Amino acid sequence: MKIAFIDYVLDPARPGASGLSDVVWNMARELAKLGDDVHIIGPYSVEPPPVPGVTVHRFKLPPIGYRNIFGHVLIVLAAWRVAHRIPDLDVVHAPEYLTTGILAPLSRTPIVLTTPGNIYERVANGNPFDPLTTAVLKVAARSSARWCRLIDAISSGMAQWWMRTGAAPARIAIIPHGVDTSVFRPIADAKTRLGIAKTEQTILYAGRLSPEKHVDMLIRLTAHIEQSRATLHIVGQGPLESELLRMANELCVSDRVRFHGQVALEDMPLWYSATDLMILPSSSEGLPRVMLEALACGAPFIGTRISGIVDVIEDGENGLLIDPGDEAALLTAARSVLNDQRFARELGARALSDIRASYSWSSTVHQFRSAVVRETASQPAALV
Repeated sequence: MKIAFIDYVLDPARPGASGLSDVVWNMARELAKLGDDVHIIGPYSVEPPPVPGVTVHRFKLPPIGYRNIFGHVLIVLAAWRVAHRIPDLDVVHAPEYLTTGILAPLSRTPIVLTTPGNIYERVANGNPFDPLTTAVLKVAARSSARWCRLIDAISSGMAQWWMRTGAAPARIAIIPHGVDTSVFRPIADAKTRLGIAKTEQTILYAGRLSPEKHVDMLIRLTAHIEQSRATLHIVGQGPLESELLRMANELCVSDRVRFHGQVALEDMPLWYSATDLMILPSSSEGLPRVMLEALACGAPFIGTRISGIVDVIEDGENGLLIDPGDEAALLTAARSVLNDQRFARELGARALSDIRASYSWSSTVHQFRSAVVRETASQPAALV
């Protein structure tokens, strides 16, 4: 199979290690190992390290690239011009639906989407985008649903949303993102390496600081937890950062809530390994990669009963589940983990075993490749 990946949701100076670029590069590496002819097209400002079997095609960012939705569209069109020059492609893949929404109606080469989410699900459960971006993403989602040869919806909940958006069920596969278990693994001395006292109990949140993530619940949780040694570590940036800082001050827990900003992907295994409890209280997700990464490091995990999380977490076995917005249940669940180290270790150990068995990139890309080959070898599905 000759496949081209379009990669643009990233920091151009950090290909493979920012935005959705790590998804592209991990999938590309695994397909190359299987003998496929793999090409990656991206607006990289640096030359990525060589990977056997992967050909990189760099292009310059348009003048207004990354500044607004118009710049994003220009990037997609620039990438398409590069893809057009690669002969005999069997399939073009993108990890987001703006690219596929623009290109799928224009392309004779089958376009495949691995989707990080769905704008209609975001609107229903907590939309972080401005009105113009939301409108453009709605058009792109409907176009992708109609014209993509295959949509990897990554979770059962996302599959339902893409069917509601107009995708035929026969053209939807449910194949999760993978996790690099050689990178995301337990690190025994993680607390020491991060300068955290071994006696300090740590709660970790990693992700965007935006309304649908409900990080405010974690600050109120910190105020209610009795253990004075419990500290909330927040990794990530977003529009609510100043509001969350103010809340920590108002609740008198600023000494136990620490904001670390954006942390390099290669440093995240330390944070996941150091934490006594990882919490993701979102009301909207596709399949949260921070969850998979944390579980791969053996972190005890609490998440909400929403799309993606419920596909992975079995309540009480490899993590704990609460209903979105249920702060009383969150407090009870957090106490059950922080007050019982044996229970916490059992949750983390079972999660680690499950991730290694079912969510390595090798496993998920094998499934992806089979679905792509099966769909592209068949007659084009009827468009709706």
